[in-house]
Amino acid sequence: MIRKMGVIQFLFICSLLFPNFGIALNVRNSKAKPDANADSNNVMGFGILNRLPGLWNGPVFSSTPAGSFDNWYIDFRPVSASQVSQFSMLDSQTVNITSFFIVKYNNTLKVAMRTEGCFAQKCCVTYEVIDSVNEASGYYRFVDFVSGKKRAYSEFIFTGDNMLMKVYTNKFNKEKMPQLHSQFEAKRADSTSSFDAIKKFNYPQPIMVKDFSDAFKNLKESIFFDLSNDPYNSSSQPYTGSVTVKIAVDSTLIIKNSDELCILLTTESLFQGIKYIPENMKFLSKYVYLPAGTKTFTITNVHPGKYYLYSYNDINNDKHHLSGDYMSSDVNNTIIVSAEKNTETNTIIDFVIP
Repeated sequence: MIRKMGVIQFLFICSLLFPNFGIALNVRNSKAKPDANADSNNVMGFGILNRLPGLWNGPVFSSTPAGSFDNWYIDFRPVSASQVSQFSMLDSQTVNITSFFIVKYNNTLKVAMRTEGCFAQKCCVTYEVIDSVNEASGYYRFVDFVSGKKRAYSEFIFTGDNMLMKVYTNKFNKEKMPQLHSQFEAKRADSTSSFDAIKKFNYPQPIMVKDFSDAFKNLKESIFFDLSNDPYNSSSQPYTGSVTVKIAVDSTLIIKNSDELCILLTTESLFQGIKYIPENMKFLSKYVYLPAGTKTFTITNVHPGKYYLYSYNDINNDKHHLSGDYMSSDVNNTIIVSAEKNTETNTIIDFVIP
């Protein structure tokens, strides 16, 4: 059903592909008040906060040796009155967190973005701040806080439910001018999953989330490989829950060590009765690949809400769950995820896909 993305996510992250962000004020208080004299017109780039919520997917092009891939699925939802985030994962060691939020920088309120990425037990965090915007045309550009667009920049262009993201870097200062590193051509497949969070926080509000006036003082770039110095660490990310999945496989099915498990969380069912509806893959919110034999796994940073849970065993490692592969026959396995809580659930892989 979905293709594995490989190391490209890590290359995205550590090359400022998907900067992520965070917030310092107590964002768990949905009744937070806007800053004095602040309104949306005084926050540079405020409009992008309205454009991002929803389920997005589309192909990614990369100029790196890792190459491009078919489809990336992400789920942007508000996590506070002035922050919207997506939390992706490929496996237990490959994670991408992308956030947009309001900061104070150079005595001005602006939208910033932060990306945290981990691969093979190595992580990095990148920050960029908006420096160019045309709200009418849906154009937003974010640059390195310290080195500006000479180091790296990311462009976002919104046209209706389409989003084009183009990322440029100077390849860690090896090029005089930034080169196209990657681009994501995404389509918003659904927006209803974000409605509850939008209502809860009265999102978006012109609230300063983080004062970055001195966050990058004496630094050459706003990139962190030593996360102990991160001005907004991931443990501060608000308003998410987790799901612990206990996985069993029917004893009559043959499982090899080379097989791979896959867990999917979707916001709508992939089935109508027992009929698979392939176009409903657009409702994919989160997925993770796991080694064969995994008995328990906890999916972290899950947006609160209702999900359908699907489990698969890929016997030929083609990253497609098709005829001959195994899956759970419980196609109506639903869970409710709450903020700041862990939800436990079970899944049994007991059916051979015909």
